[in-house]
Amino acid sequence: MRPLSLLLATAVLGGAFAACETSRALPDAPSYTSRIEALLAARCLRCHAGSAPAGGWAADSYLGAIGCTADGAPATRARADAPAPLLAALERPDHAGLVTPAERELLAAWIAAQAPRSGGGVHAAGFADPRSPESHGRYLRSKGYAPMLDANDADACGTCHAGGAARPAGVALTAPGAPSCTSCHTASNGPLGCGTCHGEGARAHPPRSRCFFPDDPIDRAHAAHAEPSASRAAGLPCSTCHPTPTSGEPRGVHANGWVDVWFDFAVAGREARYDPSRKSCTGTCHARGGARPLPAWGDPAMTCNDCHASPPADHPRGACTSCHREANADGTALTAPVLHANGKVDLGDGSGRCGACHGEGDDPWPRTGAHRAHADPKSARPIACETCHEVPSGADRHPEGKGRAGVRLTGLAGRGGRRASYDPTTQTCAGTYCHEGVGATRPAPRWTDTATASCASCHGAPPPPPHAQSTACGGAICHEGRTDGLAMTAAGRLSHVDGNIDRVSP
Repeated sequence: MRPLSLLLATAVLGGAFAACETSRALPDAPSYTSRIEALLAARCLRCHAGSAPAGGWAADSYLGAIGCTADGAPATRARADAPAPLLAALERPDHAGLVTPAERELLAAWIAAQAPRSGGGVHAAGFADPRSPESHGRYLRSKGYAPMLDANDADACGTCHAGGAARPAGVALTAPGAPSCTSCHTASNGPLGCGTCHGEGARAHPPRSRCFFPDDPIDRAHAAHAEPSASRAAGLPCSTCHPTPTSGEPRGVHANGWVDVWFDFAVAGREARYDPSRKSCTGTCHARGGARPLPAWGDPAMTCNDCHASPPADHPRGACTSCHREANADGTALTAPVLHANGKVDLGDGSGRCGACHGEGDDPWPRTGAHRAHADPKSARPIACETCHEVPSGADRHPEGKGRAGVRLTGLAGRGGRRASYDPTTQTCAGTYCHEGVGATRPAPRWTDTATASCASCHGAPPPPPHAQSTACGGAICHEGRTDGLAMTAAGRLSHVDGNIDRVSP
């Protein structure tokens, strides 16, 4: 874990370090820069510095010194029933004799004065303390960040401080001893880096440090979206839900005092909307047929079944790993979720087997609509998949790739020059050889109508003249051995609906 001082130095301050401090502090003034920094360096740095400081407290910077200990208590703030943790630690046996009585009194005086960084100068003593009402972050926000961004502003930070966002061209610093903004804001882009307000690395998002902003509301939802999780190996970018400035400057809708939510439709979906009154999302990544399609900000953590059923309704059977390489076999967890929640359905395990999605052996089709009636009919030969769908070759994936089946009627459906078609709105077929025989009672069947079809559904029983008007179809004259009355025999099913009219010539 990085020392708290380094994290806070780059993550919690709301603007540039605009503290035009000078050496005007009195010799005995209890400030960090005049006397406390040297005292802590001499007595504390042996244990309280580096990547893993003892007790979680680091003494190698001002922000570290006023930061929190491992239990989350500010080191320089007294509690209701106990002294400040820094002073309390000096009373422990393992710290006995670490400082002289005079040095302890100096630390106590500094803490009593609210642990200021400097003892005097242009700015108030609390200008560098994020907790202070006088902090430079609060000041800059109240001014719309103009002193940080406009070199010509009357209070421009760049007048005194190097490393700021705006510096008057060709003008020397009026306070050469003032600290550079980048002495605290060490991340890329200095005080204009996203981490200045939002944190660094994997935690580049709200909430701010509770050590310095204990009154901020608890916010776990940002971490659920922006940090790696069981759902995604990498967090979603801020631009998924917010307008994100390219330069980092707090202008326009950025840092305007209002949280603007603008969805990236490529990820969240084109129906994605946000209701600021309810703090809820609609039509987003979460609305995929699950139990909680309208989550509100601050709701309990989501599970797989909250966004989509696991497995979804009418989903092909079989192990999830047959098609989705990021899921485990039973769909209860993701093993390497790089593609999850990216705005599209990613399929492919490299097997190239149709049965991976559609079933195996004698059950190789989805359980939706009238698939069974076509793939395993009781009175005809099975209809090939390519009659109604474009079937990929080898390990290639289906060309639709949109989470729905594409229908393209060819081959048998257009036998005899027919112009077979499918209407996806009404889910009906029309003009097909298979169903639109002479005298048919159901020439344009609906896909979801799975009622058992009779002979008359597709052609007259018997067909109109010149066909013989007899239902004794099993006689030797025409269909010997293929029918038994109006029922197909086992032999007849092998040739029924194959594109040819089979009859025995008299």
